Amino acid sequence: MKAKRWYQIHLVLGILGSGFLFVIGITGSLLVYGKEIQSLLTPIQIPLQENRMTFDGLYQKLNHQLPKGSIAGWLVSDLLDQPDQIWFHDTNIPSKEVVYLLDPFNGTIIGSLKEDRSDSFYGFLLVLHYSLFMGGVGYFITGCFALVYLLLVLTGLKLYKRFWTNLFRLRLRESLQILFSDLHKFVGINAVWFHLILAITGGWWSIRDTIIRTYPKETVVHGLWSTNKSIDSLIEQSKTKIEGFNLGYISFPHHTKDEPIGFYGNRYNSNRFESRYGSYVLYDTNKNQILKLVDMSKESFQTQFLDSFRPLHFGTFGNHFSKIIWILCGLTPAILSVSGIMIFYQKRKNKRKVLKQKTQF
Repeated sequence: MKAKRWYQIHLVLGILGSGFLFVIGITGSLLVYGKEIQSLLTPIQIPLQENRMTFDGLYQKLNHQLPKGSIAGWLVSDLLDQPDQIWFHDTNIPSKEVVYLLDPFNGTIIGSLKEDRSDSFYGFLLVLHYSLFMGGVGYFITGCFALVYLLLVLTGLKLYKRFWTNLFRLRLRESLQILFSDLHKFVGINAVWFHLILAITGGWWSIRDTIIRTYPKETVVHGLWSTNKSIDSLIEQSKTKIEGFNLGYISFPHHTKDEPIGFYGNRYNSNRFESRYGSYVLYDTNKNQILKLVDMSKESFQTQFLDSFRPLHFGTFGNHFSKIIWILCGLTPAILSVSGIMIFYQKRKNKRKVLKQKTQF
């Protein structure tokens, strides 16, 4: 295929995906430190104490503060000064789920959010980033755009296959078309590894969750977990099964009587590419027997590889060093979007100028 045809494909894909790349780039960069920004914008004062309350104690205090209903999920905060998040189904509003903010040191509810947490800064960015506020359809659309993103990377590499000859060239004193062309190549090629990571990881999640996996219509059944059952004993049991288990999320049964309670997390001594919720233990709620156990350190290479997508996508594998790099690189899709549009605009403008000059003669 001739270079002109590759350019035309790249141009069409760029026009289709430019707006998406701009939004994804900006929101993605902000999400790297989204939780920290959230705590600055809407500070919630949680006096730090030496130890959290037990989960059984917190659950009992929650029951006295919440209306009649069922707890569906419990997100354990990974920041000491931030509250845990409790997903709750109210019996009076069966179709609506509320997220309550829980002080883990004294068991007090200190606020609430919408189910998708879009009324918080972090939640707003997250929902915009992965679904464009269009629900499941939006999630599928972002997956399609992730494919467009990947094709843009591949066609760009095809167009600039001798990229190493002008890898760092930026001709600042030339015309705007040349300047934007150099900027487009500079950003696109130098961050090509980053673009491939984002496109592949984001695209995989969308395909997996909208095409591969099937989700039955959700029905809520109340009263499947009670204060008579011990959360802490199951957590301790999980720690004996997965060495150094660090709890991140609890999924409570709220659909069917046979639904297990799940404890998701990772290991304190895990490698940097193990996700926050990759290891988990599922228990029979009546017999406290283990139904399924996944220790990510003992899983196959394929499973570990797919599990690494989360820290790779969000840049959390290298603490602040990788996060800062991900913030800067996260802006590159937006830069490519703007520079690509400007290249197209300048070329059209110059063509019209040349045609106008020819007609004058």
